[in-house]
Amino acid sequence: MGRPGSLDLAASPQGRRTSIKRHEQRVTSIRELFWMLLPVSGLLIALGLHYGLPNVYPLAYHPKTYGPVLIGLGAIYIALMAAACFWPALRRRLRHFSGIFFVLALTLAALDVATLKTGWLRLPFVPSPDKILSVYPDNAAQFVENFLASMKLLFTGVFLGTLAGVLSGILMGWSRIANYWISPVLKVIGPVPGVAWLPIAMVLMPSSRAAGLFLIGLALWFPLTLMISTAIRDTDVRLIESARVLGASELHILTHVAIPAAIPAMFTGMFMGLSASFGALIYAEMLGVKAGLGWYIEWSRAWGEYAKIFATIGIFIVLFFALIEILFRIRNHAMKWQKGVVRW
Repeated sequence: MGRPGSLDLAASPQGRRTSIKRHEQRVTSIRELFWMLLPVSGLLIALGLHYGLPNVYPLAYHPKTYGPVLIGLGAIYIALMAAACFWPALRRRLRHFSGIFFVLALTLAALDVATLKTGWLRLPFVPSPDKILSVYPDNAAQFVENFLASMKLLFTGVFLGTLAGVLSGILMGWSRIANYWISPVLKVIGPVPGVAWLPIAMVLMPSSRAAGLFLIGLALWFPLTLMISTAIRDTDVRLIESARVLGASELHILTHVAIPAAIPAMFTGMFMGLSASFGALIYAEMLGVKAGLGWYIEWSRAWGEYAKIFATIGIFIVLFFALIEILFRIRNHAMKWQKGVVRW
């Protein structure tokens, strides 16, 4: 039999490990709470500066939107923090974006101080956050009309450009004959910026809408074709030869070996093309159509309404962020086999 205290001595290392683990969990929880509260502190700083400093420029201007928006954003964030206590995935997302939210709040505070509170940045070129945010409720009908017109043009052009890019990329990557005929077109047309094609498209196309679709589709077609064709040509030849030895047809090899190998490159081309398509959309609408967010920017510039320009750019930022996030989620689902294989 062992000594009476031997059991306690044997258990003490386990107890120390448990104590250390609990301490690490507390430290992690405190650090996580600090990062999650960081955006709240940024919003409080912005609110304090907004309501604590006097309004200097322009004279007799009474802000009405910026303060309530900050309060609303703070309430929404606190509600999300409360929900994150029961939803670990949401807690990770809030922790991940907390630094970005904090910097955005400080950026708004700095812009508010530089415009409304001091007049360092002058109208009409740099409006205050309140003046920009007030544009949305005051011009809601115009924004809705132009937003719908832009989305109709954008998504139609994206669909046509994606379809053309995928088909031409597969043909170029798999067929030497197709590569012989398509490659010169890709090298001649693709590198030319979309804005350079705008005057020619306006003359050759039957309508300004068709010219806009051409520019948006071209912005997607070039990177998609280039990325997909390169990825298919770079498919591991051992996989192709193994499939042939097993009796697979050329069509089966293309659809089950080459195209799946090109999926990562396809999403990379989509990311590149989607950003270029936004630029093409703005160029097309600024010069060719009578409705759309790009047209609204040009119209606001002509009248010196720079607050409306900033407000429209804000819509573009939110829209592009949402589309990229959706594309990332589709990519993660389509390539879930990469989890644990690649670094990110």
